[in-house]
Amino acid sequence: MPSQSAEIDQIVAVSARRNAQLGIRGSLLFTERHFAQLLEGPRDAVEEVMLSIESDHRHEQVTVIERRPIDGYRFVGWSLSYWGDAGYVDAQIGKLLESRAADEVGDLYMLIQRMAQESRKAGSPIGRPSL
Repeated sequence: MPSQSAEIDQIVAVSARRNAQLGIRGSLLFTERHFAQLLEGPRDAVEEVMLSIESDHRHEQVTVIERRPIDGYRFVGWSLSYWGDAGYVDAQIGKLLESRAADEVGDLYMLIQRMAQESRKAGSPIGRPSL
């Protein structure tokens, strides 16, 4: 049985390759209790990824917080950025799942975007750029 870390690494690697093939961009956050993912790309491709996520036996309580058209990619050049366990992020995801308030969706989106920007600038371990 692979360790949790090895399993997550495998999910990230497979997802990054698949996302790149489908023209999907976005970010995946993992805390010991929650995953949060932001996907952007062609509607059919995003739907394909969502069907795969929802049918994966490892996922429970998949909740779509927001679905809407956007003007262009916000994660240009990243098929999947990834951040591992972080207590602060876990608290933000938990609040969002409880309230689903529009301002909390915006706050989480801004946090994800800021993490991607910082990771790109520093090339630091807070995120792993996609393949």
